[in-house]
Amino acid sequence: MAKKKNEGFQSAAGLIRYFDSEDEKAFRINPWFVISMAVGLIVLVEIMRQLFPT
Repeated sequence: MAKKKNEGFQSAAGLIRYFDSEDEKAFRINPWFVISMAVGLIVLVEIMRQLFPT
């Protein structure tokens, strides 16, 4: 069986083209919002662990 040598490049080029294009109408979340929500969730879990020990 012959191997196709150019198959990987074409699929990689398509992925690069897909991820390079950004949609201006796309929903965006500020990275600091995500970090603050994660920290807030950690604090909430720790408070709940102190209030309701198992």
